[in-house]
Amino acid sequence: MTEKTEASIPLVKQGVYAILDTTLKSQEVMWFDEMSGDYGDAGRTVYLAIKERATSNNPKAPLKPMNLTGRDVRLQGHDAQGVFKRISLSTKITNATAGLVEITIPRQFYQAVGAYQNAEFEVYEVNGNTRISTVPVGFEVYNNHAHMVLNDSQVYVDEFEELAKKLQSTVDNTLVDVNKQIRSLLNQIQGLQNGRQELDILIQRWTQLVNDKAVALLNGKNTFTEYTEFLKPISGFITGTVIKVYTSNEPVQDVNDINKLKELPSSTTTTEYFSNNGTLNNPMESKYFMVETQKVTKDTAFQTITNLNLVDGEIRVRTVQTMTTQPVFGNWYTTSKWSPWRTLVPYLDKQFTVGNVAPMYRIDGNLVHIKGDLTPTKTLPNKDVTKAYTMFDNLPFDFANAQVRIQVGSGLTTFALFTSGKHMEMQKYSSGGQLVPINGGGYIGMSGVFSLES
Repeated sequence: MTEKTEASIPLVKQGVYAILDTTLKSQEVMWFDEMSGDYGDAGRTVYLAIKERATSNNPKAPLKPMNLTGRDVRLQGHDAQGVFKRISLSTKITNATAGLVEITIPRQFYQAVGAYQNAEFEVYEVNGNTRISTVPVGFEVYNNHAHMVLNDSQVYVDEFEELAKKLQSTVDNTLVDVNKQIRSLLNQIQGLQNGRQELDILIQRWTQLVNDKAVALLNGKNTFTEYTEFLKPISGFITGTVIKVYTSNEPVQDVNDINKLKELPSSTTTTEYFSNNGTLNNPMESKYFMVETQKVTKDTAFQTITNLNLVDGEIRVRTVQTMTTQPVFGNWYTTSKWSPWRTLVPYLDKQFTVGNVAPMYRIDGNLVHIKGDLTPTKTLPNKDVTKAYTMFDNLPFDFANAQVRIQVGSGLTTFALFTSGKHMEMQKYSSGGQLVPINGGGYIGMSGVFSLES
């Protein structure tokens, strides 16, 4: 990953607006934390207050707002992979005389993890595209481990993207005109069917279409190169499913959208991927997940929801029934969940500290594995048989209630690990059947496998 750009100028703000000093030297860099974001981010808005030197050449004179009348601002640079990016169409001048600007940064700027090799805000004259001033800035793309990187970063210039859309529209309009001419020609041929010569022409045209594989054949292999829509279910074996992707650019979806489920034909399957969509009724902790729906009958569907990161993940299932009368969304049940070993230190009670082996946990399905040892920060008297000592609290998972695991320590000392909710405590620390003090500075080893709440 590219090293973080060395920032030599601190970022100063004017309310929500970051002050952009156009008098900086070319080797000076302003670091913009507001522009830094996770891989795959989109729609991040940056607010700028662009300043310039007053009429006086005194460098100590306060800066004044740059008048942006007849001017515009764009962001450009090379990301961590050295790929060029530029945006100008997403700039909004909110107050030209005050030099206030909003720029919305698209997803294409967050395609490569790491700091941008170089980047700058450029102020330019709209007529003539003359550059007025540039300010070097730095920002970074973080690896959030929630996206799977499918492609390398691509060159992106939003003016080119807009031009491509216009060209595509022109091509589409041309195709419409060609289709009109073809329909007119077919109408002429239809009117000449009584003539043998005209009929031969029609046969020749259709024969050519068959030879060119421009029509579907009942007894041959067909390749469709354009989008094909089937309004009724397909009978027979097919490969693939209907796949849809919902990102932050699409309207907010709802996992419990009963109308969407009703519209699915029976005996069909859909796969939907949600990427930071703000999806409603999301049962997962992550904002990035996939839902596969198998519509069995008009009233019943089977759904699987999956959250798969680089090192951990979870799979849950549920049924949806009686859709056409009184819809019932079943509970989500975890069928698989896993994670690497992670520390328990942030949840440790203040009366204990870490021993020789730091306490850790690992989730495997509906079980959690615990290991490590603790040291009391001071001697605990332990004279009351009903006394319990909290070891961990506010844990990042929920135990199935009332689980007890007997632990054996040095000198045949025994105690019980007791769990409930997000809490684990020690009970009945004893030796030879009698309660004994828990000596400060000693070691209390613990290990075990516990059930999690479904």
